[in-house]
Order: sequence, then C-alpha cells, then structure tokens
Amino acid sequence: MTDQEREQKYQNFLQTEFTVFDLETSGLYPERDEILEIAAIKIKGSEEVGRFERLIRPLKPVPPEAEKIHGLNEIFLLVNGGRSADVINDFLQFAGDSIIVGHNIKDFDWLFLLEHCKKNSVSIPQNKMIDTLELSRKLLALSSYTLINVAKHFGLEHINAHRAMPDVEFNTKVFLKLMDKLLKE
Repeated sequence: MTDQEREQKYQNFLQTEFTVFDLETSGLYPERDEILEIAAIKIKGSEEVGRFERLIRPLKPVPPEAEKIHGLNEIFLLVNGGRSADVINDFLQFAGDSIIVGHNIKDFDWLFLLEHCKKNSVSIPQNKMIDTLELSRKLLALSSYTLINVAKHFGLEHINAHRAMPDVEFNTKVFLKLMDKLLKE
C-alpha cells in the first residue's frame, strides 16, 4: 500500500463515527436473561463525541452469581433503572447509524440487544459492526484473545472490570490501538 493510500484510509477513519458499547446482564442467555446496564462512548475517528450510560429495571430477581460479577442488585436497579424499552430506544438513538464496536459483541452483547428489541417491539437496528475480538484475532498473534490479554499486548491496564462504562472506556482504548495497527498495515 502506498503512503497516499494509507493517508486516505486514515482520513476516512477520522470522518467515521463509532459507538463502542457494553452490556451488563443477569445471565448468559438472551432469551431468558435481562440487560441490566448499557454504556457506550461515541467517537469520531479517535475523538470522543458523546457518552451514554443507563441502568434498566429488572423484571425478575437478579441471580446472586450475576450480582457477584457486576455488583448490580435488583433493589438498586429498581430505584435507579429505567424501563427496558425506553433505555434501548435511547441507546439506539444515541448510536444512530454509527458503526457499533465491542469485544465479542456478535456472540453476546448484540444478541441480547436484538432479543430485547424484539421483546419490547423496538425496531431492529441495522448498524454495521466491528467486533474487537475478531479484529484482534486477525491482527495479533496471542495465546488468548480476551479483552484483558489484547489490552496487555498494547500495554494497557484494566481497572474496575465488569461494569459497563469502565469496560467501554477500556475497550475504546483497545479499539483505537487495533485501528492504528490496521491503518498502518
């Protein structure tokens, strides 16, 4: 690739909006478990242009094993959370037609979002997606492609895992490192 082609790719990247997002859930199965928290950072190129962070009121008790992971309990969520349909609609408006980004989103987060859209009669989003798990597998040679391991490869340290916004902030940094590597190839 020529320097001119590389520069054009970089300029295209700078003009593109991405929404890096993460969910916290009550379990692992989209058909039966609930979204409890959604967080996202919208970036244009590498510049942050907005944040979204909302809790959702659960319809069922939060299992103790889920609460141990993210610390979200049903009383806190009932007091501070919004209705699922409202929060999902607000998130989709926030994301707009940007490219959705996340780690393992195609096999987890996006499936939850789609299931909740169906349950709440919300239009199914048609956004393009970049899964940083898939991207890291294409660009890096690692023994494991967890977000933590990919981050370590780039010298990044993760604090406060398993809450949506800290995970999004962390994944945004990883995504930008991966894009920098991709754009230089």
